[in-house]
Amino acid sequence: MIETYRICVPVKAEDVRSAIEMAAEAEELMVDFVEVRMDYMREFNNLSDIACLTNIPLIATFRPRRQGGLFEGRDEERIKALKEAVDAGFSYIDLELNTDGLDKAVEEFKKTGVKIIISHHEFNRTPTISELKRLLSRELSYEPYACKLITYANSLEDNLTCLTFLSRFSKSVRLICFAMGRLGLISRVLSPLYGGFFTFASLKKGLETAPGQPTVEELRRIIKVMEVVGFEDKR
Repeated sequence: MIETYRICVPVKAEDVRSAIEMAAEAEELMVDFVEVRMDYMREFNNLSDIACLTNIPLIATFRPRRQGGLFEGRDEERIKALKEAVDAGFSYIDLELNTDGLDKAVEEFKKTGVKIIISHHEFNRTPTISELKRLLSRELSYEPYACKLITYANSLEDNLTCLTFLSRFSKSVRLICFAMGRLGLISRVLSPLYGGFFTFASLKKGLETAPGQPTVEELRRIIKVMEVVGFEDKR
């Protein structure tokens, strides 16, 4: 594996038991992070069982509909559920930049020691580098552990925007940035090589949580080819 190439597997399970099974599969694949998508779950009892039964760092994400998730309730309900995940032993939480009461939520979560990822998703386009820089500045104002800016590729050139942005700013901040969609596969694959903190890949077909998301197996086949041809970290 190319040095510093990290993979996060998103888990969209309806209950804790299924989440445990999927996390175990991800662990067998030796990925670096597991993101538990709480907006897919019917209930959150025994979240600690997931943390107890895997050694992979867990990211708790409770994505609202407006940012590509399933949850349609109030943000305070999501924050309450994320607190349960933190109490259960999750190492990271993902908080959307447009979360109501984000200031207060970040302040409270920081007291727990959990690592905070501030995220923003654009589902129709890839903003310009100047726009991405402004979004990043807003995220950095909360002093998170990492920042996440995900766009949508309407052209192959949109991949270059994401990778250029990563190359410029990933030296000073842990940054996750790539483009979704069929045309965004290039940036998904290459983002860790341009300084991205990690990229996403699903366990298998049908378990994707975003358009254009490859499976771990597909991603690793591509990485293997890059290693053969001597593709190097571009930071």
